[in-house]
Amino acid sequence: MNNFAIIFGTRPEYLKIKPIINKFKTQNILKYKVIYVTQHENINEDIDETYIKLIIDNCKLTNRLSDIGLQILNTLPNLIHDCSHIIVQGDTATAFYSALTGFQLNKQIIHIEAGLRTYDLSKPFPEECYRQMISRITSIHFTPHDDSSIILKNEKVFGEILNVGNTILDQIKSYNLTCSMENIVLITFHRRENWDKIDDLLIGLKKLIIKTPEIKYLWYLHMNPDLQKKVKESICNIPSIILKQPCNHIEFTEQMAKSNFIITDSGGIQEEASFLGKHCIVLRKSTERTHIPEKYITILEEYSHIDKIYDLIPKEHLPVCNIYGNGDSSFKIINYLSILN
Repeated sequence: MNNFAIIFGTRPEYLKIKPIINKFKTQNILKYKVIYVTQHENINEDIDETYIKLIIDNCKLTNRLSDIGLQILNTLPNLIHDCSHIIVQGDTATAFYSALTGFQLNKQIIHIEAGLRTYDLSKPFPEECYRQMISRITSIHFTPHDDSSIILKNEKVFGEILNVGNTILDQIKSYNLTCSMENIVLITFHRRENWDKIDDLLIGLKKLIIKTPEIKYLWYLHMNPDLQKKVKESICNIPSIILKQPCNHIEFTEQMAKSNFIITDSGGIQEEASFLGKHCIVLRKSTERTHIPEKYITILEEYSHIDKIYDLIPKEHLPVCNIYGNGDSSFKIINYLSILN
């Protein structure tokens, strides 16, 4: 009988893999274990005490990404020796090194949210590289969109390719939110390639604040302490910008459902916002979420010009965007995996 190891290490991974864990638990027909690699020590979500923890020793992190990889490669084999399939999500260090460990032990790799691409290894870094490499060793690719499936077919990857939509919509659907348009705008900012652009963003935000005095800007800080320090040093004495500590997903999503629009460099938030009918100003050169219609996304390369972008974005609540499914992705995934037995 197949035995699945479900592995996550960061907050975004957990949120997108949680609906799958719930399906494994409620259906109770597949043998599985959940392994939490503490790449993010605190993910601001309730973690089941039955999950196996692979503790990343932060005292040993001199070169963070490489050292996380070494610890996973050294420790994970003992935790998955009895498993037939390894399930990873997305494009993190945890996902890549867990997939690599499983592959080297001749396990079948299952990749959730497969087939996203920018084909620029520097943007996003290192995620673009990780997800391309995971695709080369994956046996079952669960993609969020038909275009992602086509990309993988064109790359001639090994294994089955199935479009199931995006599991984060399952999570949002479970919250039963009511959307509105209030005078708040959410900001998130975390990508390493953006850290040196925070001053440009601040210039743009100051001009935008003058144009929108009625709006409060809620800047949700990333958990990285170095980035938090940089943001706090940059954003001071601006009453319209309120710095918020990281919170759990349902609280953040509730705020997103009430927001006027969102400013972010996150890939996942683009998916969530469009499903809630919200527009994202995306602080990136490009996005791998090219499937989302333009009315939901504006790409902004020059952050100091964010006030000009404001004049162009929709000012009304948008219809639900179902480009990544209807919130039943985990159901499709568990049904397919059940057939493997």
